Amino acid sequence: MEIRELTRRDLRFLRRMLLTALFWRPRRRWWPTSVVLVLPIVSMFYRGWGRPGDVGYVALEGRRRLGAVWYRLFTEAVHGEGYVDDQTPELAIAVVAEERGRGVGRALMERIHERARVDGIQQISLSVNEDNPAKRLYESLGYEDRGNELMVLQL
Repeated sequence: MEIRELTRRDLRFLRRMLLTALFWRPRRRWWPTSVVLVLPIVSMFYRGWGRPGDVGYVALEGRRRLGAVWYRLFTEAVHGEGYVDDQTPELAIAVVAEERGRGVGRALMERIHERARVDGIQQISLSVNEDNPAKRLYESLGYEDRGNELMVLQL
């Protein structure tokens, strides 16, 4: 498995992974994906990708993309459910369903944590449903549950 930086060429895959993260429960979609992707609470995680503070990685096997992890900085005025403050990036991650359980998510998370440390980031946040199995991965990586589906990793 190779992990490389996410580029603008990956934006279609990033949107697919964002939908995968949102609809992690099988067969549980409420709206068409074309509608979901334009909702401000969703589109804020990809629209205008490449602005200062945007960091992301894609896991590949050959030319096949296996998953993606990325974070962005938000403001108190505009942010997702994992918002802590203007200096704490909100992270999103997803792995293609048939690739889960192979360590792809862990490898992506470790890579983005390394980058955040190099960039001087003090902490990273994310939002995760209480019953999402990925929460165990986040806990094993050191994320602390802050309640209301918010988890924070001190770097």
